[in-house]
Amino acid sequence: MRFKDIKAGTTIKACAFALALAFVVPVSVQAQGPIAPAPIDPFAPGVVIDYREHMRQWVQTISDSARTVKPSFLIIAKDGLSLVDKPDPENDTLSFPARAYMRALDGVLETNLLDETVTTPEGKPSPDLEAALKLRKSHEATAAEFGLNVLNLEFASKAAAVDKLYADSAKKGFVPFVAEGSALANIPKFPGNAYHANPLSIAAAAEVRNYLYISNSKAFGATHDYVQALRNTNYDIVVIDVFHGRKPLTKQDVASLKYKKLGAKRLVLAEIDISAAATFRYYWQAGWGKGNPGFMLTPFRKDPDRYRTIYWDPAWQTIIAGDTSSYLYGVIDLGFDGVLLKGVDAWRFFEAGGEE
Repeated sequence: MRFKDIKAGTTIKACAFALALAFVVPVSVQAQGPIAPAPIDPFAPGVVIDYREHMRQWVQTISDSARTVKPSFLIIAKDGLSLVDKPDPENDTLSFPARAYMRALDGVLETNLLDETVTTPEGKPSPDLEAALKLRKSHEATAAEFGLNVLNLEFASKAAAVDKLYADSAKKGFVPFVAEGSALANIPKFPGNAYHANPLSIAAAAEVRNYLYISNSKAFGATHDYVQALRNTNYDIVVIDVFHGRKPLTKQDVASLKYKKLGAKRLVLAEIDISAAATFRYYWQAGWGKGNPGFMLTPFRKDPDRYRTIYWDPAWQTIIAGDTSSYLYGVIDLGFDGVLLKGVDAWRFFEAGGEE
């Protein structure tokens, strides 16, 4: 049983069961008949595509789909701050707020917002530092004006550096998390408790003071140990993958994570990549690769198990949030309070002509 095999009208409970079954009982799936190519080659000469607007609309589609089922469902866009403003079609030196996009979100999560050097997505210094800083501050101002929460992710291991990053982030109005390493694979040893640990229960993004982000849970060992380690924290939000190893967490696991160590309630979010397909995900089928299906592009240079997708292609979007057999609906049924959308900055790859 696979998500794609569940017909419309099937309960979301069955979707979660299918998600679990996909990893408990691995199956080899052959593509059913010829797969239609993507409608547009994004790199074909003369093709003009608004990649940023396609991403905004994709995020809005995900938000609408989730909130139709669960109105309180949180949507956080990782690397989504750069899309809060749109260029004025009459004057490209001016911009205006992307209101529909921001209404679809409860917040954005950005990396190194305290870094005044500003780097490109490739990690190189920005060629025009002054302009890059000015643009980023403009995006921050727009987010603040429209009440969009900004979660800041910084990296440090020494106590003094960690303390300073937390204090500086909070001073700017950001919700902070300082990770020990870029792999996001552990609970930081310092501070011993969550920054500004909150004894109150959390019901909305606006109430959040801190968060924990674990993208790679491999080092935690068995699922029981992993869940127990997360339960033993007081973060207001916990962001995790749906899967621990090859198996998804259970509804009971997710329910138990909704309480801080001190007993108050918190929010648990699932990380979903909305612009890349992975060979180890339940939806992957035998024979898939570059160009097959049509939304599949090239593998990431540094991570060949993940392929870039034409994220605006309806076939790809159906897998992630299209119907009751999608990834999103399985996440909702498992009891998650929301999602962290990873890959929102994929538009940069296309605007750069496919260069990493």
